[in-house]
Amino acid sequence: NLAATDQATDTPTNNFATYNPLQVQVGTANEPIFREGNLHIHGATTGAIQFHAPSTIGVSAGKWYAEFKGGSASNQNGTVGVTYDPAEDARNDHYIGESAFAWGYAFDGDVYHTDSGTAYGDTYTTEIIGVALDLDNDKLYFSINGTFQNSGDPTSGATGTGAVDIDTGETYFFATGDINLIYVNPFEANFGGCSVSAISSGNADANGYGNFEYAVPSGYYALCTKNL
Repeated sequence: NLAATDQATDTPTNNFATYNPLQVQVGTANEPIFREGNLHIHGATTGAIQFHAPSTIGVSAGKWYAEFKGGSASNQNGTVGVTYDPAEDARNDHYIGESAFAWGYAFDGDVYHTDSGTAYGDTYTTEIIGVALDLDNDKLYFSINGTFQNSGDPTSGATGTGAVDIDTGETYFFATGDINLIYVNPFEANFGGCSVSAISSGNADANGYGNFEYAVPSGYYALCTKNL
């Protein structure tokens, strides 16, 4: 009998993003810990790190979707979002949204940018946070357990209903972090290729790629090489 295992759907011709262990704070006891094929991440100790890691794939056009799950009920300081300078965020150990080149939806319901929070949606701990990145219109949307916050509509295009405005002309990476360094704050990432937690429903993008807990918004795609 074989033990139960996680199965990734990567093939020689189609690779899905994971967390990138090469763009993190290194050389100290505070280096983040990666598990589950670089899809689960947390700090080595309480108060260790603010910047976790970016996705291995960055994008500069198109519409993209990913899901992130808080791994602990004590995940009370996490932030999920995007950055277009992950190397600088990692070097300075920024939480996602602390810098001018990142936006993060935090545990307290605020969206952070340039180290300033703006009320946006509900609070969260272990819920699944969906991130819809629209680089055709430079908009960003966040959902909790499938419900887009701030009455957001990722299909609203240039209108950007409920969207967060982001900078134009940049290459963005998904990323997670920890604002206040009080808890270990684990996160599980699902870019479509494999989920650490079991998927109870199963939703692919319009090209048939990915396996997500919640429906992928129309026109958005899993972050894999076939979709680039």
